[in-house]
Amino acid sequence: MKTLLMYPPVTDPTSAYHSLTYLETYAREHGHTEIDIVDTNIEAFHYSMRPEEVQRVLTHMQQRRSTLEAQAELNGLEQIELFTIVQASSFDFSRLSAAVDLLRDPEAFYQYDRYKHAVELVVNWLESLSIMGFPGQFAQFGTNLRGPLNPQTSEDLVNHELTERMLLPFEPYFQNVLLPRIAAGGYATVGINVTYTNQLPFALGISRLIRNAFPEITILFGGTEVSDVWKYMTKRERFFEIFDAADACVVGEGEIAFVRLLDMIENKQFTKHANVFFHPRHEVKDDLPVIQYLDIAALPTPNFDKINWDLYLSPEPFIYYSPSRGCYWNKCTFCDYGLNGDSPTSPWRHNPLEKVVEDLRVLSKSYKFIYFSVDVLAPSMLLHLSERLIEEGIDIRWGAEIRLEKYWSPERAKLLKDAGCVAVSVGFESGNQRILNLINKGTQIQSVEEVIKNFSEAGIAVQIMGFTGFPGETMEEAKESIDFLMETRSQWTFGGLGRFMLTQGAIVAKQPEEFGVTEVGAYQNEDVPRSLHYLHPEKRTKEEEDALDLLKSKMMTYDLDRPWVGGVDASHSFFYHDRFGTHVLKQITKKPEATATQEFVLNGNVVEEPVGYPLNNIHSPRSYATVRISQKETHKAGMVAREIFPLLESLVIAKDETANVEKRLIRNDGSHFKYSNEILDFFAFFKEGNTLQNYLDLHPEADASLFKRLLHVALERKFLKPALTEELVSTPLHRASL
Repeated sequence: MKTLLMYPPVTDPTSAYHSLTYLETYAREHGHTEIDIVDTNIEAFHYSMRPEEVQRVLTHMQQRRSTLEAQAELNGLEQIELFTIVQASSFDFSRLSAAVDLLRDPEAFYQYDRYKHAVELVVNWLESLSIMGFPGQFAQFGTNLRGPLNPQTSEDLVNHELTERMLLPFEPYFQNVLLPRIAAGGYATVGINVTYTNQLPFALGISRLIRNAFPEITILFGGTEVSDVWKYMTKRERFFEIFDAADACVVGEGEIAFVRLLDMIENKQFTKHANVFFHPRHEVKDDLPVIQYLDIAALPTPNFDKINWDLYLSPEPFIYYSPSRGCYWNKCTFCDYGLNGDSPTSPWRHNPLEKVVEDLRVLSKSYKFIYFSVDVLAPSMLLHLSERLIEEGIDIRWGAEIRLEKYWSPERAKLLKDAGCVAVSVGFESGNQRILNLINKGTQIQSVEEVIKNFSEAGIAVQIMGFTGFPGETMEEAKESIDFLMETRSQWTFGGLGRFMLTQGAIVAKQPEEFGVTEVGAYQNEDVPRSLHYLHPEKRTKEEEDALDLLKSKMMTYDLDRPWVGGVDASHSFFYHDRFGTHVLKQITKKPEATATQEFVLNGNVVEEPVGYPLNNIHSPRSYATVRISQKETHKAGMVAREIFPLLESLVIAKDETANVEKRLIRNDGSHFKYSNEILDFFAFFKEGNTLQNYLDLHPEADASLFKRLLHVALERKFLKPALTEELVSTPLHRASL
């Protein structure tokens, strides 16, 4: 019996996630050998950047721009569309293939200015591609979760029209590649793994496409996101209205359940099984599924040979390996991860040391970069593993998430480095001891600082995470967290501070009275709530939170985030840490000198604004988030599609026939800037690369000192950058066919 396992868009294009490999390897060991894996996330992206596809999208945008500019008025949705089209017009998408080649080139990848330009072009292409579905449906390289569809409400998730339209940017791939592949492959079963919320609308849409095209195929769903939907749903009777195309869904760990389901499909009989939820049409008589956790020591060494590594946007493979599951601490009051029952995470289990060593021995023969994908690794286990890696001569580069415990002395940190540790990810959470105690983190702020220093001085990059806004935190306590990170800035590379978000599985939500929290509840309309509203006497206003965010932003001296260099645990960050060590920030934040004779190039494009519709006056994709946030803050309600679309459509503006055609600078990261035409013309002078001296020679009447200052400002604000030879041209690489 043939089975196809699929990973849906839209998520990290730099590496293969390990969930499907773990399923396939386990099933192979248990007799199911005809299983293929396809990553539709990366395949759909590659298909979209074929020259004929790029031209199709650009032609559509040109036609739509002409139509919209000719209209006497535009509603809010049309304004978002026009804004998206104008932004897309500033990018040279003929260089997409060169950008992808650069991200896979083992030398050019580490030239950060070229790397950053390539990433920005790739990201802007995906955001521009949204014009074929809902303009604004993508954000960075993912789904705009505050965009057209609200993933926290079943009303939107069951809406076929919404998910079908969100699929349209990738429809040619689905129709021309995926569906014919399923037909030609003779698959009896299709399994769809959904790890992130970003993927959910696309997974649902793909499953409905497959169900309509192949009604006889058995469709299975699994993955963290499927489990989270089941976990968070307030009306679980609607679960299979969301997963309507599925025959069965796996909730919780999937290896054993997947194998048993394949056995059942071969035997043409579904029966009750742990971690499996069957669609009611199969009339399997059971209550809600019993959640069971497997003995992970029984798992075979994951075999990644079904992954087409040539497709990913990285210079070499980067794999994930899980030596443990769950968290050994399992006490933090904010945490809510997995099907956790009464504890913050799922039960902690770890492989015997000998098995981990043997697994890594096998994997190291094919892969150099390995990330230990776990909630957290126990200190003694990690130390003993490092000793064995050195003894056995297993040469890998690895990283992991750890707790900041006093256990990590300078000597032990150095041992990890000698064993191949490149970077660790840590949750320091807060720089205030009272808040750490409320969180029940089990750490002391003084020892946290010492441990960070120990790792950094051992040559291990520290990626650090925390948050402000825990219930009861004062403004001064929040600033202590910012101060802590600023004072230790030289000892960590990437990370920062987010905002506290209350979820229903957290101890704070289950025992609100212990934290002074009241009125805990889901936002109206959201029956799959990923966050809850609550009250606390110390809860800050939006203005106070915005002020804190401004302070936090001053720590972020780099430009990109996940899944690129700068993102915590991102494969690209890992590669850069390995190449440049703990001094990686110096490599990616170099500031050029503003000399008159050096050649600089425009970091973006100066474009003409729409005729009669200045961009400052029309709505952008950010309007989705603005409207949704306002509704939550004002009415404690989430918005569904049937509410947000009419509201945006009602925001009509008339064409200003008297307005002059203005220009603006759109930087390569998508940011917009409005200046006088004289300044914009100065920036445009550098479009193909030029020098300030050449400009002054051509404009002898110009104030040289003024334009020298302007050059300095342009470099500071990244409007200009040093010119590079053949910026997006790299050695042609083998590109795998789809």
